[in-house]
Amino acid sequence: MSDTRLLVVALACMWVGGYATGRGRLVRGVVRWADWQVAYAPRRSPRFWTALPILLVSAACLWIFRPRRTLTNYLAWKARHPPAPRRDT
Repeated sequence: MSDTRLLVVALACMWVGGYATGRGRLVRGVVRWADWQVAYAPRRSPRFWTALPILLVSAACLWIFRPRRTLTNYLAWKARHPPAPRRDT
């Protein structure tokens, strides 16, 4: 196969995969599951350690593909949750 045909086939596969993922909402379901596992599963559970990389990748994707929105959301969250006062010991 020539390089051009291989490139066309790869782009078509990526397009079909992206379309199917967007239509099936598979990614949202997986991230929702991972969020629940990290929030409620014990740290020693294999489900927790399976879900953690999924959440890290999803957070990285948000920073890569939506940097302004992600930064705005982070700053709004930070404004709603002021740091706790320090206690001098």
